[in-house]
Amino acid sequence: MKYYKINFTLNPKLRGANDYIKDYRFRKDSFEGFYWEEPKFIGNISGKKIDFIPYTVDIQLSLKANILDLIERGGPLSSQLLVSGKLKSILERYRTFGIQYFQFNVIKNKIIYDDYWILHMYEFNQMYIDFKKSKIIYKRKMQDYETTHQSEKIALNVNSLEDFNDYLKMARENVEVITINRLSLFNDKIKEDFFSLEFVEGGIGYFVSEKLKTEIEEAECTGIEFQPSHLSYNE
Repeated sequence: MKYYKINFTLNPKLRGANDYIKDYRFRKDSFEGFYWEEPKFIGNISGKKIDFIPYTVDIQLSLKANILDLIERGGPLSSQLLVSGKLKSILERYRTFGIQYFQFNVIKNKIIYDDYWILHMYEFNQMYIDFKKSKIIYKRKMQDYETTHQSEKIALNVNSLEDFNDYLKMARENVEVITINRLSLFNDKIKEDFFSLEFVEGGIGYFVSEKLKTEIEEAECTGIEFQPSHLSYNE
C-alpha cells in the first residue's frame, strides 16, 4: 500500500492568501511571558501523553484567507496538525491510541469558528522507517564553528533504528541536527492507516494510507495536499 504525508496546500487559490495566518492569540487564562518558556504550552510538548489541561492558542487568519479543514502549521504550533471537526471525525476512526485532541478557535474578520482541534500525537512509529534505504542528513558544526558559526551537511549510513538513535543522541549532545531527507518505509510492517514520524524533513510528519487518503478526498476536506512518502520535502 502507498502512504502519503499530509501537507497544507500551497495553491494560492485554495489558501486565499499567501500570508494565511495573521496572528496567534493566547487565551486570557493562559500564561504570562514567552510561550517557548512555558512547559505546559501544548506547542512545547512532544512524545508524551498530556494528563493536564494544556495552555493553547487561537489562530487569527488574514482577511482574504479561506476557512479550510486543514490549517497551516507554524509559529508556536509547528509540530501539531490543526484540523477541523470534519477532518477530525475521519482521522479518529482510523486511530484511537497515542493521540489526543484539544480545541482551539479559528478567527477571521471577528467571526469565531470553534470546531477546530489541535491534534497531539504522542506515540510515533519510527520502527516503520527503512533506515538503510532512507537518506539521513547530519548538519554538524565545522571545526572552526566557534569563530565562523558555520555547519556542514553530511549523509549518514544508518542501518537501523538503533543506529539512528545513537546518532541522534550525539547530535543532541553537540546541539546539532539530524533529519530524514528522503524517507523509505517498511510497508509490510505498517499496521495503521494514520501515523506520525519524528525527524523527517520539515518537522514531525503525519502520514495516511491510500485508503484513508481516498476517504478524506471523497469527504471533500479542504486545504490538504498529499505528498507521496518517498518524495523529499521540496519534490
